[in-house]
Amino acid sequence: MQEKRSNPWPENISGTVVFIADNINRTEKRLLESAIRKNQPKGADFHIVHRQLRNTKSSASRVNTQLLRLSETNDNPYFVPIRVCWQSLAPRNMQGVSLKDLITGNREYPGWLKQQIILRQGGDSHSITVGQGASLEQLKEASAQHARKHGGEDNLIKYIDRSAFLALEKAERKVKGARYKIPQLLSDEVIRKPAVIKALTEISKSSGRSMDSLIKEAKLCLDEMSAKPTTLGTDLAAALGRFMYTRGFDNNIDYAEGDIERIRTLLAEKPVAFLFTHKSHIDGFLLMTIFHDQNLTPLHLFGGINMNMPGIGPILRRSGAIFIRRSFQNDAVYKVVFKNYIDYLGEKRFPLMWALEGTRSRTGKLMPPRFGLINYVVSAHMRDDAPDLILMPVSITYDQVPEVADYDALQAGGKKRPESTSWFMEYISGLKNPHGKIHVRFGEGVTISEHLDRSSPTPQTRDIQKIAFELAVDANNATPITVNSLICYVILEHGHKAITFAEMHTDIQELLQLIDKLGFSTTLDVQNLNEIGIRKCLQELGTTGVIDIFNDGIESVYMLPTDAGRTAAYYRNGLIHFFITSAIADLALLAVTETGDEAIAQFHNEALRLRDIFKYEFFFEGSSAFIVLLEHELDIRAPGWKDSVREGYKATRKLVTALEPILGHGTLRPFIEAYLVLARALRMQAVGEISDQKQLINHALTLGKQRVLQKRIHCEESVSGSYFENAIKIAENQDLLKAGDEAVAGRQRWLEELREISANARLLASIADAKRLAVRTQLEK
Repeated sequence: MQEKRSNPWPENISGTVVFIADNINRTEKRLLESAIRKNQPKGADFHIVHRQLRNTKSSASRVNTQLLRLSETNDNPYFVPIRVCWQSLAPRNMQGVSLKDLITGNREYPGWLKQQIILRQGGDSHSITVGQGASLEQLKEASAQHARKHGGEDNLIKYIDRSAFLALEKAERKVKGARYKIPQLLSDEVIRKPAVIKALTEISKSSGRSMDSLIKEAKLCLDEMSAKPTTLGTDLAAALGRFMYTRGFDNNIDYAEGDIERIRTLLAEKPVAFLFTHKSHIDGFLLMTIFHDQNLTPLHLFGGINMNMPGIGPILRRSGAIFIRRSFQNDAVYKVVFKNYIDYLGEKRFPLMWALEGTRSRTGKLMPPRFGLINYVVSAHMRDDAPDLILMPVSITYDQVPEVADYDALQAGGKKRPESTSWFMEYISGLKNPHGKIHVRFGEGVTISEHLDRSSPTPQTRDIQKIAFELAVDANNATPITVNSLICYVILEHGHKAITFAEMHTDIQELLQLIDKLGFSTTLDVQNLNEIGIRKCLQELGTTGVIDIFNDGIESVYMLPTDAGRTAAYYRNGLIHFFITSAIADLALLAVTETGDEAIAQFHNEALRLRDIFKYEFFFEGSSAFIVLLEHELDIRAPGWKDSVREGYKATRKLVTALEPILGHGTLRPFIEAYLVLARALRMQAVGEISDQKQLINHALTLGKQRVLQKRIHCEESVSGSYFENAIKIAENQDLLKAGDEAVAGRQRWLEELREISANARLLASIADAKRLAVRTQLEK
């Protein structure tokens, strides 16, 4: 941090000094003039030019005749920009102002009345910020260079104003921190870029439109999409985010050790785009608050133009939101402006942010990344001299999610409520229940230069897909296992059967031992988990209705409430990506009937078949890498497993029985049974082509509810619209939605295949239950 200054006079400067005083009212004008005269060296000659540089519209519209006259009548004067820097009276502790501060006017740039109060209170309330000075000759040379590089006229006076403003912004950031770094003079910087002028010239030649009309349209496009961040706006967004998450969550956010400093260093070195896993409406505000409170450069958040709602839209835009059209593929001018706006933000080290999946996950697990924004942002950096871009996934994990009841209703076939300002205010007012902690983890990051040939004008589709896959894997690896995800895994494995705390504790300990052996990421709460911690989380899950707790018997028992499987699954799904490979191994071992190397090959083939079935649910490496990982995890879980498999069927079944824990049914059965319901609904359809997929899903939802009542599927988690959508993708991939006898026969084969896999999952469940019964019987003797 730079020490405060009260002496604006430059050292070792002879001749005339011109102070460019940036002030917004008479109070600041008086303070600046007083500081200049108080510290005036004996015999020094000076002039003061008062400007409202922060009010860019006012400054641009007023011709600075005084500055022009001083430049013409003095021999190489030295220009010094100065400004009053107000210090917030709120306790900082690396945290920005609160909503209360904003309401009372105690913010970074207080109004006139608050300034009077601050001055009367005395103390160390303000200082004089002094920007880097320059002589007239230096400014003339720099102005000419700027004009040659960026085009346009060599307007010296305008350039002096611009340089003074930017110098003050830079100097003030050293005092107040990176949280107040915001883009300045945006239209001038973007629209005058040589790349923009060149692209618009080509459009003019091909369309016959004049350059004036194209530049005017480009300015309108930039005004429509661009963020208009202000210091007050960033304060307000951070305060709102802090207000939102502290209403229902622990005030202290859980980070991995060293993550914040790692990101701080990265932001200073390279352009970075943050892609967060989207679980809640809180996500964007939360990250803005984190960056503000940790004194990091503010984020520019991408949002759909539909989010530019009255009331909340202007707040978001002034805090860094970029509103983009849903489709602009055929709008050449818009595409040029968007690409160069993104390029400008990267060049100036303003980080970008958007949701990796494009929308909120309704199931709790990571959905496939959307390619659109990745493609556009990467394309903006596809030139040899562009700074390298880092795409950084951010995993946001909540112990409990406020919207989980809405997600449950949507999975069961309900309709999404339209978003509006009134809806948003109602959402904020509803953030009251204790939802535990928020865990934020930053991934390793994906460097685009390692995946792309930047001499190419556009990225290849395959390269973008590979980048998106690596981001998804990175995000999953960073996502920590929480206590609630462990509890819900155990609860769902048992279904609607109540279990004691001892049974819960034993199952969790088995999972924790495996997690430790395989080195999976966990929260600090999991690392320090004890009986008290488990009971606390059980009580919180009971309070919000995720589980039922029955306390009137001999001892308390815990179970899944009626029709609550999808809610518990939301939290369980936060960890199953860690278990998926071992779960496939468990199921694949049941397919072994051969001996010797043929048995190993049979195991591998079955594992790859299962991997292919679940490819729309999870992110898998290529076949060879998957088999390597599969064997690596089995080597840890069951050393010497290959010897047992080579011995054949009986030895392999014995191997499966000895696994602790068995993961296949607890991890995969919900998806298998969902696919089975959809396959049965598909077989019941008419022989013709299936053109209405929504109707097919509705049929599957109805059939699934019946199967739950008949106890023919484990629980209602499998009656899920999202699971059915992925089942339809499998059916489409096998041409089962088409008309004809071949498609009908294929539907029957698919149904039988899923019945076989489902039977194996039930077998694993029965083996696990038998092992628990044996242990319980032994303890009761």
